[in-house]
Amino acid sequence: MEELHVYLSDLDRHPPAHALSADALRQPQTTFMTARVDGTPLACGAAVDHGEYTELKYMYVLPACRGMGLGKQMLDALERQVRATGGTLVKLETGTAQTESIELYERAGYRRCRPFGDHHAVPSSIFMEKPL
Repeated sequence: MEELHVYLSDLDRHPPAHALSADALRQPQTTFMTARVDGTPLACGAAVDHGEYTELKYMYVLPACRGMGLGKQMLDALERQVRATGGTLVKLETGTAQTESIELYERAGYRRCRPFGDHHAVPSSIFMEKPL
């Protein structure tokens, strides 16, 4: 997660908004997943159940492992978990500089939407959603 925060800060020139603490990742309404090889985490993702929708957080793949399909696999696994717990709508916020992420989400069926929850419209953010 520290690498993700550094990566996002470098891309957007400011620390990520709405970051979750390590304690928040351990809460019952939060799902946190990692993809590992020999115990080393290569990708991670989190989803937070807000009742009416589930918000995707922390989708990240180590730069050396990009292009291997781990992002798609992580997204699919998180969506399966949302469905398994009765969720029907997934929302996310991503930065305009994260072009690879935007492409991944669009290919997976996510479409632009209005800001949601505690998020506010800012020029560096894109909001997306997908009904499951």
